[in-house]
Amino acid sequence: MEQNTLDVTERSEVFEFASLRDLVNQALHQNFGEIQLNNGLTTGFRELDEAIQGLKKGQLSTIAVRQGMGKTALMLSMANNIAVKNNHSVAIFSPERSSKKITNRLIESETGMSLDRLVNGKLKASERDHMYSLVSHIAKANIFLDDTPNPSVDELLKKARQLKISNNIELIIIDYLELLSSGYDQNDTRQEELGRIVAALKDIAAELNIPVLLFSQLPGFYPSNIMQKPSLKEIPVFLAEISDVVMFLHRSDMKPNGVANQTHDLVELVIGKFNGQKSEQIVELRFIESLAKFTDR
Repeated sequence: MEQNTLDVTERSEVFEFASLRDLVNQALHQNFGEIQLNNGLTTGFRELDEAIQGLKKGQLSTIAVRQGMGKTALMLSMANNIAVKNNHSVAIFSPERSSKKITNRLIESETGMSLDRLVNGKLKASERDHMYSLVSHIAKANIFLDDTPNPSVDELLKKARQLKISNNIELIIIDYLELLSSGYDQNDTRQEELGRIVAALKDIAAELNIPVLLFSQLPGFYPSNIMQKPSLKEIPVFLAEISDVVMFLHRSDMKPNGVANQTHDLVELVIGKFNGQKSEQIVELRFIESLAKFTDR
């Protein structure tokens, strides 16, 4: 029986093709490929992923931030990296800001344009098409927002379980701890109540086998004490002990008078606890003030 000539050729010759990713890496002398994470969900920040191996399933990661330092900007930058750019399903519980405001900030951060100009501004056809393409990408993201004010932790957990069943969420983000309540009228102190809430959040991470990313607000205002780098000593003992990973956002890009240093836009994410160890690591991120957005440095 005659064998097809094309079939013989395909089997006898092996072709090698150049990978564009490899060529880009060679040209720029760095690796833009994906980091292989062991049971972790990428944060979208390369150096942070290398340091903590992503947000681990079943674990509670806490980021503590002083007021005015960019907590919401960091939260939305991570949500954008994870859900919009990497197509993961994310639930955001934000008692502090309405879902509408969060959506507006996501749009403005990604497009680099105010919502007013997007809606009412005179844009060139090419500019409009580009912006609408970006907005369409955001609209397709699997981000589920809940802005219930002063939610009880039980209410939050019920909604998280429902989202896991209906939309297979891969990450829960909570902004922020101090706005949650236990929902019980007990004689416990506020610190004891917060301790129970954090323990419940750790339990839901294990139950749903997904990471929980919890933001917590440190006492004090920024930039009144910018020279003081935050540490584990500044957060309640229960938060340091229950959390699997603890990080602090520290901005040294401001002068003591509160004015941004135009020549220095790098900020530090201090890893105070990781993998059971409390040896400090520092990851640098870039903060784009005009977009209220964090990126790789």
